[in-house]
Amino acid sequence: MIFELESEDTSGLIQARDLMNEIASSQFSLFGDEGAAKNRLRLISFDGRIGLIRFSHLHLNETRATLAAVHSIRGIRAAIRTKGVSGTIKSAREKYLPRLVKLSYESDGRRIERKDISGCIIRTHGVKVDLCPDDRYKSAGSEAQFMGLTSLDLCGGHEDADGTADGL
Repeated sequence: MIFELESEDTSGLIQARDLMNEIASSQFSLFGDEGAAKNRLRLISFDGRIGLIRFSHLHLNETRATLAAVHSIRGIRAAIRTKGVSGTIKSAREKYLPRLVKLSYESDGRRIERKDISGCIIRTHGVKVDLCPDDRYKSAGSEAQFMGLTSLDLCGGHEDADGTADGL
């Protein structure tokens, strides 16, 4: 499960250890020792705002309740919001975690230049293309940073043309 921590802390004082202590305390108070032992919560990663937690798939609702019950960490008011749940840690990272480093578009150099869409290619997988559009209003209304396209979207169905400047 990917979650986002919202807190009144602006200095980054909330550490992963403190967060996990508060989550564990919340879980023990809600479900007792036996319920906590069955769920096996583990904090996989936490960067001060976004985190990944592993738990037993049989205890999804209990995990959501545990995170929702956290209201402060070391005396700092806080709330945990679930961003998404996935079956594996790898797919959770791919689907929900933003890149923690700035992407260097210039180092890749691949771009799409079309009359209706233009931007930098972030990654490709088969016929799928993730694009960071030059016009940020193309993805307005969504929380997505990138647009997902396929080579068919770019080439109009022709199997050899893909619309990129370097032949993707």
